[in-house]
Amino acid sequence: MDVEFWRAGQGGGIDLTGVEGVHCVRGFGRGSHALVAAASPSLWCVLRGSVEVRGADGAFRVPRRHFLALPAGAAVRALGRDGADWVALALPPPAVAAILRSVGVRRGPGPLLFSSVLPMDRALLRAVAAVARAAGDGQRPAMDILLGSVLQAARDAQAPSRDWVARASGRTEGHRRQTVQRLLSAHSRILNSPFEGSDLDSLAAAARYSKSHFLRSFRDVFGITPHDLVIQTRMELAKDLIANSDLAISEVAASVGYESRFAFARSFKKCVGLTATRFRQDLADAA
Repeated sequence: MDVEFWRAGQGGGIDLTGVEGVHCVRGFGRGSHALVAAASPSLWCVLRGSVEVRGADGAFRVPRRHFLALPAGAAVRALGRDGADWVALALPPPAVAAILRSVGVRRGPGPLLFSSVLPMDRALLRAVAAVARAAGDGQRPAMDILLGSVLQAARDAQAPSRDWVARASGRTEGHRRQTVQRLLSAHSRILNSPFEGSDLDSLAAAARYSKSHFLRSFRDVFGITPHDLVIQTRMELAKDLIANSDLAISEVAASVGYESRFAFARSFKKCVGLTATRFRQDLADAA
């Protein structure tokens, strides 16, 4: 397996939109960046720091020891933050098929990996570290085996998605996995941009379903309605602002899209179980 290795240092980057084949990018530091062509699925693994990965469904924040797989369909741009240490793989579909065959892994029906930010387990960390070492020391030992280990470990690390697939509609596993991937497009848009594009029409269009079918399928698969996920996402942002800023509670409410402090207060207590003021006080007492 021929693999091109690239390095993106602090403030520097790699543009892979005009090249073909399998590519591995090792990125370090703030401002390290890479651009992957729309035709190539990609896998982004963050060892330290965090990386912002922007695709068709908005900007994903991938924190330390987490990974994100993105399908082909739109160019993907990643940007490292302070202390970032990351590995990205651009894997054209024919290469993925060849890699899996070489290590005896059955691909299975539907998408191999879902576009969701999830923790890297120990097996995936080891596999990514092995690829990172190969990228760093200039050696190219049995890359099909190394990349096969990464893909297999990434699939195993996505075990939480098995419940989504089990709850999805479809006659076969392949159909159910396709359903999950379509719904994840809307799910990711909510998580990445909870203040825009979260209306029902836009979300159903992103999943390519009618509104009624989208609502029912989304709730069945993820166990939450799109509206409740929007509120939950905004409350997580509010918690972060309360914990890490000196903004007044009314300013926090406005920052997460609430014109009324009272509406914000009701939503916050329902989601968190405490008032925003009590939440801030508890943080102060624990410090």
